[in-house]
Amino acid sequence: MNDDDLLSRLRTADPASSLPPADPGRVAQLLEAAMSDTATPTHETRENGTRDRSPLTWLVAAAAVLLIVAAGVFGLVNRDHDQAPTAQGTVTALGYAPVHGRCMVPNIGVLQAQTIAFRGTLTTLTGGSATFRVDHWFKGGPTALAKVSAPVLGDLVDAAQLAVGQQYLISAQNGQVTACGFSGPADGRLAALYEQAYAG
Repeated sequence: MNDDDLLSRLRTADPASSLPPADPGRVAQLLEAAMSDTATPTHETRENGTRDRSPLTWLVAAAAVLLIVAAGVFGLVNRDHDQAPTAQGTVTALGYAPVHGRCMVPNIGVLQAQTIAFRGTLTTLTGGSATFRVDHWFKGGPTALAKVSAPVLGDLVDAAQLAVGQQYLISAQNGQVTACGFSGPADGRLAALYEQAYAG
């Protein structure tokens, strides 16, 4: 289809195509009258500008204000949520699996390679997990609590000599607690290793 065919179809579809062309003088007169109509001038001031508004106008304005307030509240709530330390609120979740085979002697280099390290007090030991109140973050965090889950809780208890109320040094990598003496009671040689590994 070319331009001529399209133009022909448009003319055929035009319901006013059978009418005679409008008088150019009359068209100009109508346009001039529409543009210069000053029969009903409006002079709004601060005093009378809102006097004769309909209730619908006020309803729309109120709805707009409510929408703006709701959007602001929603933004503040989401901003606070986004600033939470982790997706689980104030808890760092870790796992533990027993080590089979030989263990490396605990050393500063391995501790420095960990993604999480903290000193914490064991608060609960139940249901397959141990929950620590974090007293100090060396690396990772910051959350108020750390929860370590184990398939067999006894393995974790034995490996780290856990007892509720005692303080421990815990390190982890890729979400798994590092065993083989890198996590345990916060005293002696392990405490000295943590101080050297995370000094400064």
